[in-house]
Amino acid sequence: MTDSTSNGDRRNLDSRPISDPTQFPDLPVTVVLDRIPVPILAVDPSGAIVFANEAFDDLFGLDRTEREDFHLHDIFPDRAPEGVNVADMFLTTVATRADSLWRMTDKTGDIVQVRASKSILRRTEDTIVLVALEDFTDQLWNDPKSALR
Repeated sequence: MTDSTSNGDRRNLDSRPISDPTQFPDLPVTVVLDRIPVPILAVDPSGAIVFANEAFDDLFGLDRTEREDFHLHDIFPDRAPEGVNVADMFLTTVATRADSLWRMTDKTGDIVQVRASKSILRRTEDTIVLVALEDFTDQLWNDPKSALR
């Protein structure tokens, strides 16, 4: 038996494989979200990151221990226009509109361009924003019409 960390597989070693379809309804939602290969981010109204999956960690160069005290404002560039709270703008936008483009920063300060889905949690009483992110960084850097070039 090989160690799963030695072959690049970063799954939680305590999680069991899903081999029986009847197991699926009993899985905790965070287990399912963590296994999705698309960056998933859940943020509360204060901007605290309450959940992010492994794909999010990979995109932003983080590990779980670094993300424990992570806040939404930690992934936005420091150069926001005067008086603009980009984290608040992000929360408001993704709560109501899909496919918005955002400029964020990874752990090293490099720019990451992402497209955020509309919040998956759609009931008015849901206070948590849960979005999927799509990395557009390479695409925008390689686009001759992009302002990033």
